[in-house]
Amino acid sequence: MDCNNEPSSQSTRRTALGAFIPPIVIPPISAPHHFTIIFLHGRGYNANESHGPLLSTPVTTHATFQQALPHARFVFPTAPLMRASKYRRSVIHQWYDGTGDWEPEARGDMRPSVEHIHDLIRAEMALVGGDARKIVLAGFSQGCAMALTCMLLWEGDPLGAVVGMCGFVPVYSSLMETLNGDAAEQSSDDGAIVFEAEDADDADGMDSPATPLQRAVVELRQEAELPGLPSPPRCSFLETPVFLGHGTRDRNVELRHGREAADLLIAMGVDVAFETLNGLEHECSPQMIKHVVAFLSRRLDPSWIVTDISKA
Repeated sequence: MDCNNEPSSQSTRRTALGAFIPPIVIPPISAPHHFTIIFLHGRGYNANESHGPLLSTPVTTHATFQQALPHARFVFPTAPLMRASKYRRSVIHQWYDGTGDWEPEARGDMRPSVEHIHDLIRAEMALVGGDARKIVLAGFSQGCAMALTCMLLWEGDPLGAVVGMCGFVPVYSSLMETLNGDAAEQSSDDGAIVFEAEDADDADGMDSPATPLQRAVVELRQEAELPGLPSPPRCSFLETPVFLGHGTRDRNVELRHGREAADLLIAMGVDVAFETLNGLEHECSPQMIKHVVAFLSRRLDPSWIVTDISKA
């Protein structure tokens, strides 16, 4: 499956800039509906283009990705149309405006996408008894970056799993510095980390002490321009397992950016499975999808998945 996220010629201005259209929803092929996978496409693509090839990706000679997960409901949102700085202000679908495929910083418009995806998570939770562990958030390329961002900023109960392919974490370097305690901070008499006085007014609305982990999440919230929290971030993502897969020949998002994403999450305390696929370019290959199915079969209720797929 070619998921190269260059601007698509099918992007259109018939949809207003910044608007979200209803997602494509694919019901489970076998009842009952046990869990939902929300999949975020790459920059320059949309749900209509990406959902069919993904679902039909073969994981064995006898089964596709969708057939391996017969009790999964799939939700494919489409990123809003925006003017992309990377492509000389061309109008394309993207989850936010960034400086490049690996985004040392975001340039804006991240908040609407984060809030939209969080709303989708809540809507899907309502269909499975309010159980966040029955929700899997996944994404490719910039969709991976957005999935990881939404996981880190999610204030609800832990999600069932997060899957990222050929992706990265926005503002990785700054977040890692904050996590390592290199950002401007001082210790109180009892050793707790507190915000410096000059940062107190813009530290996401919090006056209470916070750990370096919580401060890194606060920094990401500020990057996404989300409103402040009345207390330190909950960090429920610490209970969410993450799969990250990356090809060694990926020229759009280099392998090192995938490794950095894994390193950051591991440093945060997240359970991360990082798979390097030799010779793979910027794509969702059958080999990649097979790794995803195997990961989900280990992390979710095995009765939800055709378990012998992962052994084939």
